[in-house]
Amino acid sequence: MVAFTGPSGSGKSTILNLAGLLDSPDAGEVRLFGTTAPRPRSRDATLFLRHRLGYLFQNFALIDSATVRENLKVALTYSSDRSDHAKQIARILERVGLPGYENRRVYSLSGGEQQRVAIARLWLKPCELVLADEPTGSLDENNRDEIVKLLREMSADGRTLLLATHDLRVAEICTRTVEVASLSKHEGTSNQDAGHEDAHS
Repeated sequence: MVAFTGPSGSGKSTILNLAGLLDSPDAGEVRLFGTTAPRPRSRDATLFLRHRLGYLFQNFALIDSATVRENLKVALTYSSDRSDHAKQIARILERVGLPGYENRRVYSLSGGEQQRVAIARLWLKPCELVLADEPTGSLDENNRDEIVKLLREMSADGRTLLLATHDLRVAEICTRTVEVASLSKHEGTSNQDAGHEDAHS
């Protein structure tokens, strides 16, 4: 897990947009999975987005008028797991602490519940790299801690997470913290090696 920190406008979201094949760099190249990333909006980029990349947004990016089940079924479109979708959805909702929520409309859920649905969707979607833009930015402290716990579990499952965040609690759980405004001076710090203070840099 890598946290990109810094004030608004420092370029945190730009880094995620480049990694997510939404923007092209003005110079140089973007490398993903050991190779040069495909051009945004190309066929290869579409395949990357379907099978290797996932997103987690501050505003959840769910279909408000649809049910939780309907939102989660979208993530299974390109999954190689052909087992019973209903059972997959039930299992993942149990994992994120929302058992029995399949028929709830998204607009009826709290912000914390919606972000858990968004995380459940990521777990169902085929992806190796998760890009999270201020994933706890609109949540209270209790919901933030629940989301942080789930993000750690997702990382432990073997997925790489890149997070843009102002939240020190989120930065602290990451194995590396990069202060975007200081990229010209520093390469980033390892929270494991550098200690608590570096997690706040």
